[in-house]
Amino acid sequence: MSMKAKYHVIIVGCGMAGLSAADTLAGQGLDVLIIDENRHAGGQLIRKVAKKATLFSRMEPDGMKKKGFTLAQRLKRRSQGTHASPGQHQGTEQLIQAQVLGIFSENRLLIQMSSSDSEHGGGVTDVQADHLVLATGARERYLPFRGWDLPGVISLGAAQILMKSHGILPARELLIGGSSPLQMVLATELLSNGGRVSGILDENNLKNKLRFLPYTKDHWPKLLEGGFHMGKMALARTPVHQGVRIIEACGRGGVESVIAAKTNVKGHVIRGTEKAYPTHCLAMGYGFVPNIELPVQAGCDLLYDKGKGGWVVTVDDHLETSIQGVYAVGEITGIAGAKKSHVEGKLVALSILEKQGKGDHLNTTEGKNRLQRKYRRLMTQRRRQMDYGVFLNDLCRVPSSAYAAIPDDTVICRCEEITMGQIKKSMGQGFHTTIGLKKATRCGMGRCQGRICGPVIFDIITALTSKHPGEIGYSHSRAPVKNVSVSAFLNS
Repeated sequence: MSMKAKYHVIIVGCGMAGLSAADTLAGQGLDVLIIDENRHAGGQLIRKVAKKATLFSRMEPDGMKKKGFTLAQRLKRRSQGTHASPGQHQGTEQLIQAQVLGIFSENRLLIQMSSSDSEHGGGVTDVQADHLVLATGARERYLPFRGWDLPGVISLGAAQILMKSHGILPARELLIGGSSPLQMVLATELLSNGGRVSGILDENNLKNKLRFLPYTKDHWPKLLEGGFHMGKMALARTPVHQGVRIIEACGRGGVESVIAAKTNVKGHVIRGTEKAYPTHCLAMGYGFVPNIELPVQAGCDLLYDKGKGGWVVTVDDHLETSIQGVYAVGEITGIAGAKKSHVEGKLVALSILEKQGKGDHLNTTEGKNRLQRKYRRLMTQRRRQMDYGVFLNDLCRVPSSAYAAIPDDTVICRCEEITMGQIKKSMGQGFHTTIGLKKATRCGMGRCQGRICGPVIFDIITALTSKHPGEIGYSHSRAPVKNVSVSAFLNS
């Protein structure tokens, strides 16, 4: 792919937010580049090319997967149809299997290209944007327990990736645990692909889930979706154990069984209720946290908000961050699902078009009025989705007592093999911030750069101290944000 040195708009992330923004900007006289590290557009929601509709996709109440496939196909057609000469307007371009390694001043990005790219061949290049839209999504949150680093213990998202991206069952029979909404989704996907689910160990109880009822009016498709998943579990005779927490994964050379116990209303494990569940594969997750590494590099202001999923990027009504020309959309402004991301993608695109003076709606007073009405409708939809996000994040939240009760011999940072005991020791020496613990223990300095242990460390400090989130802070981020080989620079 032949890239220009500068674009009007660069969108980082090709999930629902990025797709929606690119689709709204298309055909408006702007050079747009959308970048994603995955093979297919659509983020975790899709992760594959569109295939013949399944029973679930046809019954999907909110239609977001169908919309995602439509947007992804439209983007592919547009990007393949650009044949302008270098320097001329090319419309919308899509760069897949490419990693943004860093953000520098004046919205300049450092990118590692795909190894299949005929021009750059896996090398590193840079590109600049007038407007930079960050749609970097979210990742899973974890509650460490003894044995969570055993082979056979994977995340819910990893199990989805195996099936969606590679057509591989994570196991013939799977045990699912945690407090994530992905539990039921994964179970349904596994059953639809010929696998079996030996059981679901759900931290939440029915009382917690009934808190959704006030949201039913605006989010009834979620209720129907939940009913579909529950019906699927009932037909498959999959046992769902509610109000239980995983406390240990046991086995030699790999997981062989999982021990879980009931919890009380305060989130403490009730001793004597432990029960072993035989399995060779456990998929678990505890909600989501925003991917803020690139916004941190860009210098964007952040805010800690439990109702939004943790550290999120602060934005104004036009979704512009504290850095002029840098925008944030999707899960990094608050975990709330695909609908919110889709709406925010439209909003940021309209904001950019207005700033650039593009679009027929700016030519007349009536056109401008229509734009304002559309913007207000989208803002109303965004607020409704944010309200649902508060419920979602509260449902996934793990009580502080669970982090405080992690045994000392439990590995927290898997890359550097740092245990809970070592973290407690360093905290006893006065290291009570995320950055301080990173320096004292090397937590977050391994291959994953703190993507797994970073949020866990923050939650541990919160559980063991009375410090405000602002005092604990978030981990700093430097380029490259992900692993890159020396050969990539040599090929540049």
